[in-house]
This record gives sequence, structure tokens and C-alpha cells, in this order.
Amino acid sequence: MKDTINKLQTAHYDVVIGDFDLGKENGLDFIAKVKKQIQYSPVTIFTGNQAPAVVKEAVKAGIDYFFLQNDETELETLRLNTFIRQIVRQKQGEEALHYADTNFRTIVEATDDSIYMVDRHFRYLFINSPHQKRLGIYGENYESKMYKDLHTEEETQRFVHSLNQVITHNNYFSEEYEKEGRFYNRKFIPVRYQTSQQTLAVTVVSIDITDRVRLEDEVARGASLVTATFESTSDGIFVVDRVGKIINYNQKFLDMWFVPESVIGERDEEVLLAYLEDQLEDRESFIEKINYLKTHPEKEAFDVLEFRDGRVFERNTLPQRIGGTIIGRVWTFKDVTEQRKTLTTLQVTQANYRSVVESTGDSIFMVDREGCYLFMNSYHRNKLGDIADKYLEKRMRVMLPPGEDQRFDQALQRVISTKRQVQDEFHWLSKDYIRRFTPVKDDESDEIRAVTVVLTDISDWKAAEQEVKNNEERLKILFDYAPEAYLLTDIKGTFIESNRAATELTGYTPDDLKGRNIFTMGLIGSMHITKTAVLFAKNALGRPTGPDEVHISRKDGKILYAEVMTYPIRIRTQSLVMTIARDITDRKASEEALKQREEQYRLLVNNAGEGVFVLRDTRIIFANPKSSEIFGYTSQNLTQSTISDIIHPDDLEEFSTLLERAREGEQIHAGVSLRALTNTGELRWLEVGMAEIVWQNNPAILLLCMDITKQKIAQDALVQSNRKLNLLSSITRHDVLNQITILLAYLDLLKKKNKDPDLEPFIAKQVEATQSIRSQIVFTKEYQDVGVKEPQWQNLGSTIANAREYGRVECVSWDDNLNSIEIYADPLLEKVFSNLISNSLMHGETVSQIRFFTEETPSALLLIYEDNGVGIPEKDKKKIFHHGFGKNTGFGLFLSREILSITGLSITETGKEGKGVRFEISIPRNLYRLV
Repeated sequence: MKDTINKLQTAHYDVVIGDFDLGKENGLDFIAKVKKQIQYSPVTIFTGNQAPAVVKEAVKAGIDYFFLQNDETELETLRLNTFIRQIVRQKQGEEALHYADTNFRTIVEATDDSIYMVDRHFRYLFINSPHQKRLGIYGENYESKMYKDLHTEEETQRFVHSLNQVITHNNYFSEEYEKEGRFYNRKFIPVRYQTSQQTLAVTVVSIDITDRVRLEDEVARGASLVTATFESTSDGIFVVDRVGKIINYNQKFLDMWFVPESVIGERDEEVLLAYLEDQLEDRESFIEKINYLKTHPEKEAFDVLEFRDGRVFERNTLPQRIGGTIIGRVWTFKDVTEQRKTLTTLQVTQANYRSVVESTGDSIFMVDREGCYLFMNSYHRNKLGDIADKYLEKRMRVMLPPGEDQRFDQALQRVISTKRQVQDEFHWLSKDYIRRFTPVKDDESDEIRAVTVVLTDISDWKAAEQEVKNNEERLKILFDYAPEAYLLTDIKGTFIESNRAATELTGYTPDDLKGRNIFTMGLIGSMHITKTAVLFAKNALGRPTGPDEVHISRKDGKILYAEVMTYPIRIRTQSLVMTIARDITDRKASEEALKQREEQYRLLVNNAGEGVFVLRDTRIIFANPKSSEIFGYTSQNLTQSTISDIIHPDDLEEFSTLLERAREGEQIHAGVSLRALTNTGELRWLEVGMAEIVWQNNPAILLLCMDITKQKIAQDALVQSNRKLNLLSSITRHDVLNQITILLAYLDLLKKKNKDPDLEPFIAKQVEATQSIRSQIVFTKEYQDVGVKEPQWQNLGSTIANAREYGRVECVSWDDNLNSIEIYADPLLEKVFSNLISNSLMHGETVSQIRFFTEETPSALLLIYEDNGVGIPEKDKKKIFHHGFGKNTGFGLFLSREILSITGLSITETGKEGKGVRFEISIPRNLYRLV
């Protein structure tokens, strides 16, 4: 039994099963020991076949389960195994729940924050100890209590409102509030089951933020105090940087030293000190101290300055630091002339002296020449505590922090030797003090018999001063590096300060602008002077302005447009104006150019000789006056219609195809003919062009419609006339060729039967003339087809391929991009290419390569034909396109030029003799397209 207990104590078991007799000497004693000695005891199950009395006794002893056996051993074992698994799962779940609950309570109770949980009906479910302490309740006294039972009506209303925010939006919520002079941040966290998104309860965490809020208020008040102190202090102050430039000063300093504006305006320490030293009794000592501090920038100093006119100043100086870096020096001057006179008066009456000393908030004490206490005021006595009397009774040395003895003695000896006041800074009991050593003289002998020491607590001032310095540094950086021009002026427009962006905008440096007036220096354009004055007048009434646009005349004479906003501000007691400006010259130029373009386009569209539509889908959203003239609709009726109402039903499918191509980015050039109907049903022929545009910030289609109805009627009439003439020409040509054939036969017969040699030349001339007539008649057959059929869009690659196949020429090639170019030309375009190829093969002699390619020009596309033959002589270049010129019929190039000119295309030869021919076919931009 002892071994079993040891095992249970050193290892974890979920279940203990015993199959033995439950007599008092084994089973019952074992159960009692398990329940008593094991902290988390396992479930105890005993099996057997015992009497009921024994079972009852075992249950009383602490057994958890008793399992009766019967004769069916296998079934009983199965039942027991199932029962054990169920018991184990239940125990493990209870232990996990207990462990999680214990961890949760440990964490929640260990924090200093108030944590509590309420249900949807504002009933407390849990409150941790810190919050119970805040509410003044203990233990479980909060159970079943509502929030309103422990809080005021006002607090309850605020809490209910905040809780409803969480329940309604099913999300986290946070707020800050104040209660009984303290400030809190309260967070509401929804509690949900994993299987449900509904908020069933809310956990509230309340954190006391009083110290943080008060610290923020103290910092703000300290910064404000320092700013006000700088000007309101009775001390004269000026600040210089490391290179001797004056960066700040107060008016009191100027008044105390009678410094004129011309001297301080130099901002040079050397100039200022040269002016100051002339007023002093001891100029050499003054200059010596200045030179010493320049070589020891980390040093602090205090001395007394005596003036020739009888005034006495205390001068105190210390290095100015940002972080650990010395950036300059601060000089403080205190006029103590009256204090010196007052000190003499106060020494007459000891009672008055003690009254003043005891009523001050400074630590004041007096020491003899050896530094032992002679006197201390109550304030200093309280700081020393119980040992103060011992120091006075036994004339002990002053109580000082470790390492301060030597410094104190040096100051004491300096006062005794110079008979002048000495001042330094002193750190004592976690506070910063200004410590002033003042000599106490014997009225008769003028000897120093004691020294009075005054400790003034400057801890708050030092902290506030540091905060002001940090704030000023941050603001200065933001001001100088702002991306927009910042200009600070007084209410009359005199410049005080400006930043780098202002220099970039105006061309004037801050020194150029400082002291000058915005209305008189020529910075603002003359036409905007009055406007600027109105802005300043509004600022004087406390109203900001802008954005407004004004002309800026830069230092270099360049005129800019600027967008300005002005804000009235107040620094100390002075009303100032902060102007923020940005250069909008480029934007104004763009706006003006856009305005001009819009006006030009409006005039062009309204006076265009073509109908101009803007379509969105198929709806007409704009129509120019020419559109109304062509179709007989008013502009209002057109913009209430769709383009389908105008296009002829039989051409709608073709129009839709063109519209889809335009939406895909293709430009549909003029040359496509469609039919349309006017408001009276009259047929109109249109030549249309399309392009995708942006209209009112949305994509749209620009549709141009040229009315070619009259041209179409004339063209149809011309085609019919040409067909009739071609028929007549064909019949006539056939008859004439028959007669010429007969004539040539008779001439040949005459030539054979002629016996007179003198007649042979004449017969030859007759044959030659007849052959020429026959060639001209044959050319009319080809020329009569030119211009008969309507021009059409033809693919260059396919047309060249057909021309090549006509002659089965393998040396002809063309660039791949020609397969994606179509040109608008007469259907006989293929004849042009075949004529060029035939001429190269017939007259080029050494031709082995023929190539077609294109080149872009600003006004047209050049289709270039080149071969590597002998070329054309320079003297023949202008003749090759003439009718009849050439070694054969002379009709090929003449006919090619005529075919191209039908649609406005032209052809020239620019090759060099001996290097092959180069024909350039110029195709205007509206007569070619990419597919």
C-alpha cells in the first residue's frame, strides 16, 4: 500500500482500479490515505462482489465508484472498460477547465487594471480585485448585481450607451472618461462562442491614465510658460550660435543696453559686444571673460558688471545644448542696481531681513569664512530635517552631496577675495538650483565676515526650457523643409521670416525679404496689389483666406502664377499673417492652352462642313449644326435619338462592324460609304470616319459624316456613261482593228509583189505607221477600264502576291508589315505592281532581287519599290511616266501613274543609275489603314 501511495504522489494517474476485499485493514485505509495525501486524487473504482453494508462504508470513506461483478466475465470486462473511458474523459475535462480557470484568474488578479465582465443585460458576471477595491466591495458581493446598483445614474447611462455600441456592431470599442478628478481609458471587448458570432457578454478593461493626462497638461503649460517668460522676464536675454551669429534676443535686453536697431540688425556677436563694452567700468575683465568662454564653450559663468553710469548687472551665461551637443550660448543679464541699494537697506533692520528670508520659497543660509552654518531659514531647515539643529549648534560645515565640497569652497573663496556675488547651478536632492553666494560685509572695515547662500529651485524652469528648445527645433525643421512656400509677415505686410521653398518660389532669400514690405517691394503684380490688401484686411479681422491666385514677380524678373492661402496667427502679443503659396504657373498655362484648344475645337466642330457626332454605345450625346442640316433634325432631337434611327436598315450591320472596330482602338478613315435617312425619309449617301475618344471623362466614339449624295449620283451617272462609252469603244476598236489587219495584209502583199526598189522605203513607212496605229488602239482597251469601277480598300501584301503570281516571279519579296496595311485605290492597283515588276525584268538587265517596303513621313506613308538592276539614267527620270516613252509601247508607267492618281496617290522615281530603280508611291494618311 505504501508503494502505491508513493507512485500516486510522484506521477499523475487518472483512475485507480482495485479488485480486492474492502476490509478495514486494506481497502478502506487505502481510500482514506489517497483522499488525504494526494492533492489531485485520481478517480477510485473498486470491483468485487461485496455486501451492501461494506459498499456503504467504502462510499463514506471516499470511494468514487463501486462496480459489481456477475458471472459473465467478458461482458463485465467490456462494461468496465467503457465505464473507465467515460470517467477518464470527464476527469480530464474537469481538470483542464479548472487549470484554465486558475490561469485566467491568476492573470486577471495580478494586473493593476480594473477588469470586469457584464452580460447583455448589464449584470455583473465577474469583477477582479482591483476593480472591487475601486468600487468598495469585497469577495463575491457583486454576484447578481446590476451595473446601476454600484454606479450613479449618469455613469450608468454612459456605460449603457458604450456597451450597446459593442453589442450592436459586434466589435471592439474604446473611450476615455473622468471620474472624481481622475482619468480612465476604458476598453470594451466582445465575448462570443466560437460557433456563434453573437456577443453574449462584454469584458471591460479600465486603465487609470491620470498621471499621463496630467503630465501632458504640465508639458503644455510649461511650454506656454517658457514662451511667455522669454518676453515677460525682467532679465535681458540674447542667444548666439557656435559661430557667433545672434539667433534670438528679447526686447528687455535691447532696452537694458540701449542697443539700436542698426547694431542688433547685423546679427553679429562681435559687433554687439564691441558696442556693449564701451558702457562698462572694467572693459578688460569683460573682454577677458568673453574670450575665455569662446575657447571653453562647455563652461558656465556668472559675474557682476558695473556700468559707468552707476548701474549694476548680474551676467549669467551657459551653453545651449540639443541632446549632448553644444549649439550655442545663452547670455542673461539682470539689472540688480536697485537690489544692491535695497540690500543695504535690508541690512539695517534684522527683523525685516528675517521676514523676507523666512517668507521666500528659496533655501537661504549663511556661512562664515570657513563654510560653517551661521543661519538657515525655515525652508532650508525643513530640507535638512532633524539634523538641522545639530549643524547650527556645533557650527558644522554645510551639508553637501559627495564631491561638492571643493566646488563650494572655491565659490566661497572667490566671494571673499572679490567681494562680489558669485552664481552657479547646483544639483541637490533630485532638484536643480541656481545658487547665489552673496558677501556680507562689515559696515566699518568693509571686510567679508560671512556669505549668504540662496538656492532657487529651477527644476521646472529647466524642464520647461528644454521642452521649449525641443519644440522650437522641431518646428524650425518643419518650417524650413516644408514643400510649400511659407512666408510670415506682420499684419501690415512686412516680412519676418520665410523658408527654403519661399526662396525657390520668389528668388529672394530670407535675408532679402526680412524687413521689406510685400506691397512696396514689387513682389506682387500690380494688378493684384488691391486683391492682396483685401486678403490682409480679412486676416486683420481674424479670418483665413484662400485659395486665391496672384501674380508673383520673382527677383530675376520672371512672372509666376501662385496659389496662396493666408492664416491669421498670434505669437505672444503680436498679430501676424502666415501665407502659404505654391507655384501654379504650369497649371495655369495648361488650363489656358486647354481653354484655347476647346474654343478652337468648338469653332471647328460648329463650322465644320461635315456632320460630327459623339456616340456612347449607339446613343447620340452630341451633334454639330451641320448634322442638323444634313438630316433635317434639330440638335435636341438628335441628342434624344440613337444612331440606329438614322443609318439605313440595310447598312446597320456594316455600321455595327465599323463601330466595334473603332471601340477596339482602330481609326476608321473616311472612304467608307453608307446610306442614311433624313427625318422625311430621304436617302443620303455618307462617307464616314470613326475614332475612339474621351468625352466628359468617359470613353466615346467620334463619328464624322460627309454628305456625298450629289457626288454619288454624279459618280453613278459617270459610271453608266463610261460603261456605254466602253461598249461603243469596244465595238469601234474591234472594227478598226479588223480594218488595220486587212491593211497590214495588203501592205505585206504589196511588199512582196513590188519590183521597184525605190518604193520599198515608202511601203516600210506605211507598215510602221499602221503598226503604231494598231498599238494605240490596243492601249485604249486597257485605259478604258481605268476609273470605271469604284475605288476600294486593298491589302498591299495580297495585291503584291497576286501581281507576282501573274508573272511567276520568285525574286519578288515584301516586308511582313505590308500584310497588315490596306490602301484605298482603284481596282487596277495590281496592274501597277505587275507593270513595275515587268519593267524591272525587261529593262533591268541584272535584276535578281525585287523588294516592296514602307517608310513613314510626317504627312504620308511611302510604299517603296526597289530592284538591284542597272537603274534609270538621270536624263530619262522625268520622261518615263510620259505617254509613249520607252522601248516598247511606252504605256506601262503612264498607265500606272493614271491608276494611282484616281484616289490621289502619286509615284516618283528616286533611284541612282547603276544601283537599281527606286519608285516611291506616296499614300496620304487618310488613304491607308492598319488591319
